[in-house]
Amino acid sequence: ETIMKKLTIFSQFFKGYGPVYLLGVLILITINILFLYVPRLIGEAINTLYYGKEGLTTYIGYFFMLAIVITVLKFSSRHLLLGSIRRFEFLLRRRLFDHALYIPTAYYEKNGPGKVMALMTNDVTSLRVSLGLGVMILVDAIFFGIFSFFLMAKEISVSLTALTLLPMPFILTGMLTVSRSMRKRQKEAQNTYSDLTEFAQELFLGMPVIRAFNREMRSLWRFNNINKVNYDKNMRVAFLDSILAPLTFVAPFMCHAIAIFICGRLIIANEITVGDFVAVNGYLSLIIGPIMGIGSLLSVLQKGLASLDRIYDFLMIEEEKPTDEERELPLTTLTVKDLTFTYPETKVPMLHDVNLTIKPGEFIGIVGGPGSGKSTLFKLLLRLHDTPQGSIYVGDEDITSMPLQVLRRSIAYVPPEPYLLGTTIGENIAFGEASDHTLELSQAAERAALTRDLSERLAPAAKRLKEGGTDLSGGQKQRVNIARGLYKNAPYLLLDDSFSALDTISAGTIINTLRQGRNQSLLFISQRLEALREADRIIVFKEGTIVEEGTHEALMAKEGEYYRLYAQQLDEPLIGVAEEGGDQ
Repeated sequence: ETIMKKLTIFSQFFKGYGPVYLLGVLILITINILFLYVPRLIGEAINTLYYGKEGLTTYIGYFFMLAIVITVLKFSSRHLLLGSIRRFEFLLRRRLFDHALYIPTAYYEKNGPGKVMALMTNDVTSLRVSLGLGVMILVDAIFFGIFSFFLMAKEISVSLTALTLLPMPFILTGMLTVSRSMRKRQKEAQNTYSDLTEFAQELFLGMPVIRAFNREMRSLWRFNNINKVNYDKNMRVAFLDSILAPLTFVAPFMCHAIAIFICGRLIIANEITVGDFVAVNGYLSLIIGPIMGIGSLLSVLQKGLASLDRIYDFLMIEEEKPTDEERELPLTTLTVKDLTFTYPETKVPMLHDVNLTIKPGEFIGIVGGPGSGKSTLFKLLLRLHDTPQGSIYVGDEDITSMPLQVLRRSIAYVPPEPYLLGTTIGENIAFGEASDHTLELSQAAERAALTRDLSERLAPAAKRLKEGGTDLSGGQKQRVNIARGLYKNAPYLLLDDSFSALDTISAGTIINTLRQGRNQSLLFISQRLEALREADRIIVFKEGTIVEEGTHEALMAKEGEYYRLYAQQLDEPLIGVAEEGGDQ
């Protein structure tokens, strides 16, 4: 049953391109039928030559005709077969990418992007080779093995033919035994390739930091360790592969030796002609040739099956199902009731017994030390993790019972780490919709203080950013990130420590404009407590629960956790005080 489920991966391809693929296989079989005539024609030609008969030129003409027909058919077969397989590669990569967009983000937090990249490159290629080259070798092996056996049996006898091919079952058994071990080791090798890809990606993204801290040798040492594991795993596969190769070459020598002995005795006894002897050896070559390729076939198929397992496991990850519902949640009371949450890979709750009520249009500041659960609350509001049922409500509606698109359409989220695409700033803010919403985009850029120093790069025809926005400063990237959240103009705005790289002037400007435009509820996590002085309420987290709540003045008067955190920042400049200088 599991095998049948795995084969559904090919269903989309065979629905559209199955006939083309099967036509390629049929033409391949036609070519093999024509090849079956070759040993017989060679044998008859040799008999003609041996007995001094005329008509040798006729056989030369036959060979020319066969060569032309087989060449045309071979081109057609490979074009149809391998061309359609390239289409399969295209469809499978598209399916993997589409699936990757809808699986829970927790997968990437656990695995990183390297594993998906390995699936879309190495594993898809292995599967494509199995379905293309592997099937071609398999068809040749099965076809020539069956028909050449019958034709050989006709030339000599069934018993002598079986004796000639006696070594083959033992060699094939050895091949299958080795190939079973190879599949397991191949899967392990492909898993380490994923780890290597992920680490290399992480390394190159962090190259400026590595160079600044003189950690080139340390990074090289870490890479060498992962690369060595990848090397060792692949060497185990290569070891089994190197056993398969000799097994495939032992077969022809043994079979030909037996054939020469048997047919030689039959020629001496005048039971077969020299031409028959040549024909028998020709059929034997047709059998042995593809079987010699079975070693390569098993290697290709085991790689393909290992890749199929990995791709199937990835595609079995349950998607966050999209819907066509276009509604947006109303601006209403947001309630958190007895929220307790533990990450799957940990045992200690990150949040426990959190209770919070946010009125429509309220500006809520959220503070707390590292690991106190602030960002986890945002992730649960967005359902980036499995939010416990009956814990978060928008109005009277449990967020776990509403479509994800409706929830996320209603929330604008600004993450702590800026995420920029290699396109214009305008398209980054609007995620490709800038040409249709220029007025709203300009307003969002103005509120995010982007026009102060990036007005020229906000034009529709402005040059594209470098990959990851590396040609912008940290503060500029963060302001583009904030502008994206403001541009969305959703009823709920979540800012997750989005001022960490901003200079004082930019931060003050954005704080003053946050409440402009649409009336919305604003939740703002910030380590810079000065940014939250104007908040209607400030929520203080400690060790996963709310320990204090109130306005800035009320919390300062309490001289509790908030007072302690604020006191640590007293030496920092206050927002709103004009200072020279740009973003950090």
